[in-house]
Amino acid sequence: MNALDWLLPGRSRSAKLMEGIQTATASAASQAEMSRFSRRESALWQMFCSGAGEVVCQLLVKNQDRRLDWGVRSRRRKVDGYRLMTIYWWMLLYHLVLYRHQGFDGHDPQDDLPLFREAAQAFLQRELDPLPIEHGPSPWTERWDRQFALESAMGIYDNVHGLLGLHVDLTKRINRVSLFTTATEQGFGKAIKQLEVGGQ
Repeated sequence: MNALDWLLPGRSRSAKLMEGIQTATASAASQAEMSRFSRRESALWQMFCSGAGEVVCQLLVKNQDRRLDWGVRSRRRKVDGYRLMTIYWWMLLYHLVLYRHQGFDGHDPQDDLPLFREAAQAFLQRELDPLPIEHGPSPWTERWDRQFALESAMGIYDNVHGLLGLHVDLTKRINRVSLFTTATEQGFGKAIKQLEVGGQ
């Protein structure tokens, strides 16, 4: 099942979105084998994919951490397969930004980023190829992989709101993005500490 083949009739919107997020996460995770990652790289990639899925779920389906609330759930009826894939992909790239600044197990993240960037793009292309579209989504900014987490979160916030046709309230934006960045950095740091890699 393609990650975009999730809009099934007779299901609640939340259930459809959850299924779409789970399918996108599984599809992204499968890229590790296609890209022939090492065990260490595969473990990191799985963490990025699941982390992206968890954040998208918090934003669009059920918010359990108020710091991950961007006020977009009211517009989730506008989230079709293409939009969901776009938001998921942005959050996957965002996890690469987090990795760039936190690293893992003494490895220089800069050595890994080209490989992970290529995998993220290959995953997106694989999902979008069946669709009759001329152009897929772009990152929130051309130099996304040189940004700090707060800068990236700000750019993604603006782009998600634009994608869903929502006005950006600048006052709410500052607070929401600040809380989001803190929560995701803490969550990423915890996940990194728990990650055990058996081999290179």
